[in-house]
Amino acid sequence: MNLPWEERRDILIASLLHDVGALSIKERLKYLEFESDFETKSSYGHAEIGYKLFRDFKPFLNPALFIRYHHTYYKDIGEELPLGAYILHLADRIAISIRNEEVLKQREGIIKRVVTQKNRMFHPDVVDVFLDMSRRESFWFDGVYMPLDLLIKENNLSAKVALDLDELLVLVLVFHTIIDFRSRFTAFHSCGVAGVAVELAKNMGFSESELKFIEIAGYLHDVGKIAIPIEILEKPDRLTEEEFNIIKLHVYYSYRILEQIEGLEIINEWGSFHHERLDGSGYPFGIKGDSLSLGSRIMAIADVFTALIEDRPYRKGMSIDEALDNIRNLVEANKLDKCVFSVLEKNAIPIGEKLSHIKEIALERFLNFYSEIKE
Repeated sequence: MNLPWEERRDILIASLLHDVGALSIKERLKYLEFESDFETKSSYGHAEIGYKLFRDFKPFLNPALFIRYHHTYYKDIGEELPLGAYILHLADRIAISIRNEEVLKQREGIIKRVVTQKNRMFHPDVVDVFLDMSRRESFWFDGVYMPLDLLIKENNLSAKVALDLDELLVLVLVFHTIIDFRSRFTAFHSCGVAGVAVELAKNMGFSESELKFIEIAGYLHDVGKIAIPIEILEKPDRLTEEEFNIIKLHVYYSYRILEQIEGLEIINEWGSFHHERLDGSGYPFGIKGDSLSLGSRIMAIADVFTALIEDRPYRKGMSIDEALDNIRNLVEANKLDKCVFSVLEKNAIPIGEKLSHIKEIALERFLNFYSEIKE
């Protein structure tokens, strides 16, 4: 369609993120129908959630708009939407129509279904371009077999964006919302861990830039939970061995995600090693002793402390004293750092008060976030 490079890049970004607002497996499966009921705003809340997640991050404003309208019917809006939204809508419906079998024998059936929805579901110009391209076998092969990195390279869509620490923090808050707002039980976990870690690091002599690093690490320490089914995260009973092994994957995913981003090496180490233990009994890498940096040791205690005082589906949150007793046992077993725990213990009251304040703000944000979508 001869769109400019910037718009093509924004469509790519939107396509990669378009269903990020679908929080559960059940909800994601609901959209794997060619013509689901998307006639009302409430029926495509995941698109509205996706829009809200990214609308305040300036580089993603256009992708956010495409995501918001990627289930909107052409007949309802006409030419009012950005073309990228219509392209994303058709691409999404074509992609979910391709089943796990030889693709070319599916081609005619998919084309017929698209043509019947021209001027109804889909923008007529976008359908016309699709019909022209659909004659090529390579179009279908690319859609099934082309690796993402090759797709980006062939279309020259790769771009590096440099962010300073303050700009990075804005993006990090987006990821905090994605990670933690999937469940009311985790709505303040990452910001709580970040807050505790900053207070501990401040009392241990960290510089201003190091404090920003550890705050960002706190917000990102559970970024891998985006790959963990919410059905497991919210399970009210004891996890099975298999489910616990799936939970363990989240720190591995966090590490592998963050290691790809240039400049986040320290943040990755501090955040992704929060389940490692001094005696080597932690996961997923079994790092121990002097190989664990002070930032990682702080993050480990901040994570345990915050988790213990939170309500979870299977238990009520502990008091500060109960949490300290539990952590003390882990320190005595040579699992968590003695010096970091000493700082936590001496400052437990002000840190607990700060956590309560963080929780109030986070829960208010959580409720406001979803109340807007339901309206």
